[in-house]
Formats: sequence, C-alpha cells, structure tokens
Amino acid sequence: MHLTRRRLVTAAGTAGIGGLAGCLGGGAAGEAAEASSDGAVARSSFFVFGDLTARVAGDTATAELLVPVGQHGHGWEPGPRIREEIRGADLFVHGMPGFQPWVDAITRDLAADGADVTTVDASTGIDLFATGSGHDHGHEGAHDEHADEETRDHASEEAHDDHGDGADPHFWMDPLRVKDAVGNVRRGLTAVDEGNADVYAENADTVRARLDDLHDRIASAVVDGSTETILVAGHNAHRYLADRYGLDVVSLTDASPDDRPTARDVERARRLVDDRDLRYVCADPLESQRAAEQLVAETGAEAVLPLTAMPGLTDEWDANDWGYVDVMEHVNLPTLERVLDA
Repeated sequence: MHLTRRRLVTAAGTAGIGGLAGCLGGGAAGEAAEASSDGAVARSSFFVFGDLTARVAGDTATAELLVPVGQHGHGWEPGPRIREEIRGADLFVHGMPGFQPWVDAITRDLAADGADVTTVDASTGIDLFATGSGHDHGHEGAHDEHADEETRDHASEEAHDDHGDGADPHFWMDPLRVKDAVGNVRRGLTAVDEGNADVYAENADTVRARLDDLHDRIASAVVDGSTETILVAGHNAHRYLADRYGLDVVSLTDASPDDRPTARDVERARRLVDDRDLRYVCADPLESQRAAEQLVAETGAEAVLPLTAMPGLTDEWDANDWGYVDVMEHVNLPTLERVLDA
C-alpha cells in the first residue's frame, strides 16, 4: 500500500482537492490500491492531518487532502465546491480553533445544520503551548538558560485541551505528540466505520511504531551533535521540536507565518551567526528564502538548509509520494544532522 494523490479538482480558480490513500512509506505514484467505493470517506484540512488520516485509513476508507499541492495550508481558503465536498464526507479532520479560520466557519455551519459529518480536531488532548510562551524566537540573541526553563514551565501550565485561538498549532514538529493525533484520527474513523475498528487500530499501531523510530533518530542526532543552536530565517514553528529535544531554535519572527522579519530582526540574527559561529541558516522550502539568503551573503554562514514545518505539500514531495514521516526523514533529519554537526 502506498501514499498517493487520488485526484485533484480545482474550484472557483482557487480551490483544489487531492486524495491520499495508503499506509506507511513512500512509493511510486500510481501504484496505490484504491479504497473501496463503499467505504467511509475522510477529508482533511491540512497536509499533516491528511497524511495521518490516509495512513490510518489504509485501503479500508478513502482519505482526501483538501489543500492543493504548493499551497500554504495556513492561508489557503476553499471555494464553494470544496465546502460541498466536506459536507459529503463521513469524517472531517482539522486542527484547533483559530488555526485555519475557514475551518472554524465550516464546523460551525455543519453543527448548526445538523449535517451528518463527524468532525475531529487532530490536536484534541495534546499538550499545546500558548502562543508567545516557551522558546523565545531569537530577537534577543542568546538565551538565558534559567529564563528558558521558567518559560517552558509556564508554557506547560498554559497548555490546554480545548486550546482556543492562543495555542501554537505546530505540535507535529514533535513526533511523540503526533502519536496522540494518530489516536484521534483512529477514533474518528472508528466512529464513522465501527465495523473496521480493528483495521484502523492495527494501522494506527503501525504509524505509531514508525513515529517512535523517527523520534529515536532525531534524539540520536541531537546526542551526537556538537551544538544545540539552530537559526531559522522564518516564523517560530519549531518550539515543539526544540522542547522535545532540548534544542535552542532561534527564529526571526513569531508563530504566525504572516509575520515578516524586520531589519532589526535580521541584524540580531546576523549577530547570532557571528557570536555562535553558525555555519548554516535554515528556511522552510514553502516560504520565502530571502532573509536566509541575505544572512548567508552577509555573514560567515555557508549555506541555506531546508527545515520545514510542512505548511503544505511541494511538487517534489508529491512526486515522491512523501508523507509526514518521509518529509521528516528526507528533509528535516539530514538538515538537523548537518546543523548540529552530528
């Protein structure tokens, strides 16, 4: 079984829908086994959620990703046809309130209309940081270790299960938190297709085993590394990664992808590169590379390396049938090994 995009439909010039079907690992496009047309249909609002749903669904249910290839999942909004596609699904998998405003509107409408669609927040029950707590985004350069410890404790206290608009949504940068999301997806699929509960449970166990392996590989890279500092020329999407593995991830801006670095942000990052003798600057392939390239040109840093919070799906990842774990293994892990000098 392989992960593939079953179909892509554009609507109103702005919306698209791609389906995912399969189990673990990438594979050649077009080799996927089709899910039964009589099975449950699950649609997801974001790449990571769509991939997890496809892995747990396997060939038993149809899992489709709503966001088109190349689109940034934070800012994309669907057209009318996609909204109807959601109403035609058995299950709609999404993130916490405030993460994608269009999702909030649709879930409210579904509830008000009594629509026969089960909705699942993939982040339910996950320990989330409040926006603005936890690791600093680097505007003051080097951290004070004691201050960091206090802010991490404060972040843990402020994390909550019903996490409104103030939660940092990027929990999937921690593979162990993703295991909890897999459980949420399994429960959602079981709720709409109880007869296949055992299949979904088995698939979920397989996914969690691979997440454990990914966690071990990242932890080994950190242990083997000679530094703990990572500079990201973008928004602060890596706090969960930093917290899990004891890293000092310094970002130019705060948690919103809409934030743009100022000249002062870039200057502070430039000083950080010089003060800590950093060899690399990281940037998300789905976001602007301008600030990262500027820092490499103006400092002793050698290169820009990709470190992605997976706000969407690139053409390359789609062509390779890469899901969440594949991107972590083929994009983020090699970058971590180089940056940390592992």
